[in-house]
Amino acid sequence: MPETEAFWDFYWEVRLQELQNLGKKAAILAASRLIRQLAAQPDQPVRLLELGCGEGQIIGALVEGHAQVRSIDRSVGVDYIRTSIETCRRRYSGMRFIEGDFTDPVLLNGLGSFEILLLVNALHEVFSAGYSPALGEVDVAPAKHKVEQAFAGAVERLAPGGYLVLFDGLEMDGDPHEKLRIHFLSRQAHDHFIVFAREYRPFKITYREIESGIGIELSRRAFTRYITKSIFLGKSLWQTERLESYQYFKESEFRAAVARQGLEIRELHTLTVDEDKWNNLVEIETPGATFPTEHILIIAQKPD
Repeated sequence: MPETEAFWDFYWEVRLQELQNLGKKAAILAASRLIRQLAAQPDQPVRLLELGCGEGQIIGALVEGHAQVRSIDRSVGVDYIRTSIETCRRRYSGMRFIEGDFTDPVLLNGLGSFEILLLVNALHEVFSAGYSPALGEVDVAPAKHKVEQAFAGAVERLAPGGYLVLFDGLEMDGDPHEKLRIHFLSRQAHDHFIVFAREYRPFKITYREIESGIGIELSRRAFTRYITKSIFLGKSLWQTERLESYQYFKESEFRAAVARQGLEIRELHTLTVDEDKWNNLVEIETPGATFPTEHILIIAQKPD
């Protein structure tokens, strides 16, 4: 079968059956298109760098799916968790994986240059590491500054003409302290929220009970964290996910950060949560308020 767009649509539909996570799927599809676009140019190498690669599902799938592409076997994944890197090396033995902190300039400077940089659900971990025990939550201003520093260092690894694929959480526009009223449609949903509020760490989840305990009033920021993070409650991932704020930048802040690094945005998409699921659990009573848009996907290019 010729490797047409229809071929790749079918290939990834089959290949991604086990990767239903929205972030992984959206990032893989975007990066696959870029790989094929670059590979169509004569003698063009295509090397991937994924920072915060976890267990390698993204970079591994891309390298295996495009094994015939020039230089793609020189792709590199970096993660600070030793067990994740060990899993990467076991699953993708022909690739290079490095255990280390990608916010370390010394580590980054030793990597070389790459045609595609993957930052998928990575920078929010840098932001979350800005948790202040004294404040009892993330110290926002220095945490955002740390994200900017990490982002700048990562972009330096892009070869001229190379592409950034960034996928992460999106902070909604508006006042994060604005109060919203929500009504739980079951006692179970209410109790699920109470556990979330007690165990989530990056920001204090404060709320006021109303309607005899079946409804609450809370900030927009707290509601957004509840929608995007409580899906992990009761799962093994909760022990790490409860320590991370998925959101850190609004769309305007993402655009500004990309521009400061001299990159040109080629595509920008925002992706929403499964509203059908939440509409069966929670009713938003505040007029005009909606469920948060959860993800942002940016494809940007470094000028030649």
